[in-house]
Amino acid sequence: MTEEIKEVEETEEGSILDNLNRRDFIKGAAAAVGGVLFSSSVATNLEAAAHNGQDYVIVSEVVKGSAGSVGPPCQLTSTFKKGEQIVWHAVLFSGSTGEKLNDHKELMDRGMKVQVELENGDTVDMHHSEHPPDESPKIYYWGGSWKISPGVPTGKMTYKIMAEDDEGRTGTLEMFGDKTVDTFPHVLTIEEK
Repeated sequence: MTEEIKEVEETEEGSILDNLNRRDFIKGAAAAVGGVLFSSSVATNLEAAAHNGQDYVIVSEVVKGSAGSVGPPCQLTSTFKKGEQIVWHAVLFSGSTGEKLNDHKELMDRGMKVQVELENGDTVDMHHSEHPPDESPKIYYWGGSWKISPGVPTGKMTYKIMAEDDEGRTGTLEMFGDKTVDTFPHVLTIEEK
Protein backbone atom coordinates (compact mmCIF):
# COMPACT_ATOMS: atom_id res chain seq x y z
CA MET A 1 0.00 0.00 0.00
CA THR A 2 1.40 3.40 -0.88
CA GLU A 3 1.98 6.21 1.60
CA GLU A 4 -0.70 8.29 -0.15
CA ILE A 5 -3.39 5.65 0.35
CA LYS A 6 -2.36 5.20 3.99
CA GLU A 7 -2.87 8.95 4.46
CA VAL A 8 -6.38 8.69 3.02
CA GLU A 9 -7.18 5.68 5.23
CA GLU A 10 -5.98 7.47 8.34
CA THR A 11 -8.49 10.32 7.91
CA GLU A 12 -10.60 9.94 11.03
CA GLU A 13 -13.08 12.80 10.77
CA GLY A 14 -15.85 12.85 8.18
CA SER A 15 -16.28 10.67 5.18
CA ILE A 16 -14.14 10.49 2.08
CA LEU A 17 -16.72 12.59 0.25
CA ASP A 18 -16.48 15.39 2.80
CA ASN A 19 -12.82 16.01 1.98
CA LEU A 20 -12.39 14.73 -1.58
CA ASN A 21 -10.96 17.11 -4.15
CA ARG A 22 -8.95 16.73 -7.36
CA ARG A 23 -5.58 16.70 -5.55
CA ASP A 24 -6.74 13.99 -3.16
CA PHE A 25 -8.22 12.04 -6.05
CA ILE A 26 -5.01 12.06 -8.11
CA LYS A 27 -2.82 11.59 -5.01
CA GLY A 28 -4.87 8.59 -3.87
CA ALA A 29 -4.96 6.89 -7.26
CA ALA A 30 -4.06 3.21 -7.03
CA ALA A 31 -2.79 0.99 -9.84
CA ALA A 32 -5.55 -1.62 -10.03
CA VAL A 33 -7.17 -3.14 -13.12
CA GLY A 34 -10.67 -1.75 -13.38
CA GLY A 35 -9.61 1.31 -11.48
CA VAL A 36 -10.97 0.75 -8.01
CA LEU A 37 -9.49 -0.11 -4.62
CA PHE A 38 -11.61 -0.10 -1.47
CA SER A 39 -10.49 -0.24 2.14
CA SER A 40 -11.86 1.95 4.94
CA SER A 41 -12.05 4.63 2.27
CA VAL A 42 -11.82 4.60 -1.49
CA ALA A 43 -9.29 5.55 -4.13
CA THR A 44 -9.73 5.20 -7.87
CA ASN A 45 -7.37 5.07 -10.80
CA LEU A 46 -8.12 7.83 -13.30
CA GLU A 47 -5.76 6.47 -15.94
CA ALA A 48 -7.23 2.94 -15.85
CA ALA A 49 -10.76 4.34 -16.06
CA ALA A 50 -9.85 6.49 -19.08
CA HIS A 51 -8.18 3.53 -20.82
CA ASN A 52 -11.33 1.48 -20.21
CA GLY A 53 -13.44 4.09 -21.99
CA GLN A 54 -14.88 5.63 -18.83
CA ASP A 55 -16.01 9.20 -19.43
CA TYR A 56 -16.86 9.54 -15.74
CA VAL A 57 -15.06 8.09 -12.74
CA ILE A 58 -17.33 7.46 -9.74
CA VAL A 59 -16.10 7.57 -6.15
CA SER A 60 -18.61 6.23 -3.64
CA GLU A 61 -19.26 5.29 -0.05
CA VAL A 62 -22.05 3.37 1.66
CA VAL A 63 -23.57 4.41 4.99
CA LYS A 64 -26.41 3.34 7.23
CA GLY A 65 -29.50 5.54 6.79
CA SER A 66 -31.72 6.79 9.60
CA ALA A 67 -34.85 4.86 8.53
CA GLY A 68 -35.13 1.70 10.64
CA SER A 69 -31.54 2.02 11.79
CA VAL A 70 -30.22 -0.47 14.31
CA GLY A 71 -27.50 1.62 15.91
CA PRO A 72 -26.29 5.08 14.91
CA PRO A 73 -27.04 6.22 11.33
CA CYS A 74 -24.57 7.79 8.89
CA GLN A 75 -21.78 5.32 9.66
CA LEU A 76 -19.72 3.68 6.94
CA THR A 77 -20.67 0.02 6.83
CA SER A 78 -21.23 -2.90 4.50
CA THR A 79 -23.51 -4.87 6.86
CA PHE A 80 -27.21 -4.05 7.12
CA LYS A 81 -30.22 -5.63 8.83
CA LYS A 82 -33.60 -6.14 7.19
CA GLY A 83 -35.69 -2.99 7.67
CA GLU A 84 -32.64 -0.71 7.61
CA GLN A 85 -31.87 1.84 4.93
CA ILE A 86 -28.79 1.60 2.72
CA VAL A 87 -27.53 5.01 1.58
CA TRP A 88 -25.05 5.53 -1.26
CA HIS A 89 -23.05 8.78 -1.62
CA ALA A 90 -21.04 9.50 -4.76
CA VAL A 91 -19.03 12.17 -6.53
CA LEU A 92 -18.01 12.21 -10.20
CA PHE A 93 -14.71 13.03 -11.85
CA SER A 94 -13.87 13.52 -15.51
CA GLY A 95 -12.29 10.35 -16.89
CA SER A 96 -10.00 12.42 -19.12
CA THR A 97 -8.85 15.24 -16.82
CA GLY A 98 -9.45 14.00 -13.28
CA GLU A 99 -11.42 17.17 -12.54
CA LYS A 100 -14.09 16.85 -9.87
CA LEU A 101 -17.50 17.45 -11.49
CA ASN A 102 -19.60 18.91 -8.74
CA ASP A 103 -21.12 22.15 -10.05
CA HIS A 104 -24.84 21.52 -9.61
CA LYS A 105 -25.97 23.69 -12.55
CA GLU A 106 -23.39 22.18 -14.90
CA LEU A 107 -24.40 18.63 -13.97
CA MET A 108 -28.08 19.43 -14.50
CA ASP A 109 -27.27 21.12 -17.84
CA ARG A 110 -25.50 17.91 -18.90
CA GLY A 111 -28.63 15.94 -18.02
CA MET A 112 -26.53 13.80 -15.68
CA LYS A 113 -28.22 10.74 -14.23
CA VAL A 114 -26.63 8.50 -11.60
CA GLN A 115 -28.21 5.23 -10.53
CA VAL A 116 -27.43 2.23 -8.33
CA GLU A 117 -28.36 -1.15 -9.80
CA LEU A 118 -28.77 -3.98 -7.28
CA GLU A 119 -28.10 -7.59 -8.25
CA ASN A 120 -31.83 -8.37 -7.81
CA GLY A 121 -32.65 -5.87 -10.57
CA ASP A 122 -33.93 -3.08 -8.32
CA THR A 123 -32.60 0.38 -9.15
CA VAL A 124 -32.05 3.42 -6.96
CA ASP A 125 -31.98 6.88 -8.53
CA MET A 126 -29.34 9.12 -7.00
CA HIS A 127 -29.90 12.86 -6.70
CA HIS A 128 -27.31 15.62 -6.69
CA SER A 129 -28.03 17.92 -3.77
CA GLU A 130 -26.59 19.96 -0.94
CA HIS A 131 -25.63 18.24 2.33
CA PRO A 132 -26.24 18.49 5.19
CA PRO A 133 -29.60 20.19 4.67
CA ASP A 134 -29.72 21.97 8.04
CA GLU A 135 -26.09 22.77 8.80
CA SER A 136 -23.10 24.62 7.45
CA PRO A 137 -20.76 24.28 5.62
CA LYS A 138 -22.68 22.60 2.85
CA ILE A 139 -21.26 20.39 0.12
CA TYR A 140 -22.83 18.82 -2.96
CA TYR A 141 -22.78 15.12 -3.76
CA TRP A 142 -25.01 12.42 -5.23
CA GLY A 143 -27.15 10.46 -2.79
CA GLY A 144 -29.69 7.67 -2.99
CA SER A 145 -31.22 5.21 -0.55
CA TRP A 146 -32.98 1.85 -0.49
CA LYS A 147 -34.88 0.36 2.45
CA ILE A 148 -34.37 -3.38 2.87
CA SER A 149 -37.76 -5.10 2.83
CA PRO A 150 -38.51 -8.20 4.93
CA GLY A 151 -38.59 -10.35 1.77
CA VAL A 152 -35.00 -9.61 0.73
CA PRO A 153 -32.83 -12.72 1.21
CA THR A 154 -30.04 -12.61 3.77
CA GLY A 155 -26.45 -13.02 2.69
CA LYS A 156 -24.27 -11.17 0.20
CA MET A 157 -25.69 -8.61 -2.23
CA THR A 158 -23.72 -6.89 -4.99
CA TYR A 159 -24.47 -3.67 -6.85
CA LYS A 160 -22.97 -1.25 -9.35
CA ILE A 161 -23.29 2.50 -9.82
CA MET A 162 -23.76 3.97 -13.28
CA ALA A 163 -23.57 7.57 -14.53
CA GLU A 164 -24.74 8.86 -17.92
CA ASP A 165 -25.32 12.28 -19.42
CA ASP A 166 -27.59 13.43 -22.28
CA GLU A 167 -24.78 12.97 -24.82
CA GLY A 168 -24.29 9.30 -23.95
CA ARG A 169 -21.06 9.73 -21.96
CA THR A 170 -20.91 7.10 -19.23
CA GLY A 171 -19.09 5.76 -16.22
CA THR A 172 -19.65 2.61 -14.17
CA LEU A 173 -18.37 1.77 -10.72
CA GLU A 174 -18.23 -2.01 -10.73
CA MET A 175 -15.64 -3.52 -8.44
CA PHE A 176 -13.66 -6.58 -9.37
CA GLY A 177 -14.18 -9.70 -7.31
CA ASP A 178 -17.28 -11.70 -6.51
CA LYS A 179 -19.91 -12.17 -3.81
CA THR A 180 -17.75 -14.50 -1.76
CA VAL A 181 -15.21 -11.72 -1.11
CA ASP A 182 -16.14 -8.75 1.10
CA THR A 183 -14.71 -5.92 -1.00
CA PHE A 184 -16.10 -2.84 0.73
CA PRO A 185 -18.42 -1.42 -0.31
CA HIS A 186 -19.15 -3.58 -3.37
CA VAL A 187 -20.50 -6.58 -1.49
CA LEU A 188 -23.12 -5.74 1.11
CA THR A 189 -24.22 -8.22 3.75
CA ILE A 190 -27.92 -8.42 4.61
CA GLU A 191 -28.80 -9.95 7.99
CA GLU A 192 -31.99 -10.69 9.92
CA LYS A 193 -33.05 -7.89 12.25
